[in-house]
Amino acid sequence: MDVERIQKINKLALDLMRQGLATSRDEAVTQAEKVFRRQEISEYDSFKETWQEVGKEQQPKESKEERSDVSLNPDEIKEILKQNADFMVKKIKEFQEKVMSLEKEMAELRTKVTYHRLPTVEEVKQQSQIQKEEKVSVEGNPRTPTEAASKSSHPRSGNFKAEDVSIEKFFYMGSK
Repeated sequence: MDVERIQKINKLALDLMRQGLATSRDEAVTQAEKVFRRQEISEYDSFKETWQEVGKEQQPKESKEERSDVSLNPDEIKEILKQNADFMVKKIKEFQEKVMSLEKEMAELRTKVTYHRLPTVEEVKQQSQIQKEEKVSVEGNPRTPTEAASKSSHPRSGNFKAEDVSIEKFFYMGSK
């Protein structure tokens, strides 16, 4: 075998593999060798014929596929469109359900946050007790200084009590 023929066989084998006519490299080589052995015409003509054979084999396949795509019945088209529409409706409903569940979760989280911010009954009781204690302490402390001040005599206030002086005596409204 000469080198040129081996190269041609390899090229043909690669072409056969690319076209999908051979499943493995060995099978492609054997097919290419058969093509070259069968034909006794020039090598160029054999290559041309193999390409024509490959092209002829693929053209009917492609035309059959194109015809099958084009020759869909209107009923089949309607069925396909119906399936697509049903699928889209199903997906949209799933998304709506997911959005609704997320909205519910958000509402629950918001209520939890507001409840965490609100004081509990125990906290309210503690705060009221603290406020009462503060009032008692504030009221208790000022009484002692006022009592001490009232005990000491002061020239302006004197030793008067609330019963000694009434409002009617200061603001008289009527005849005497």
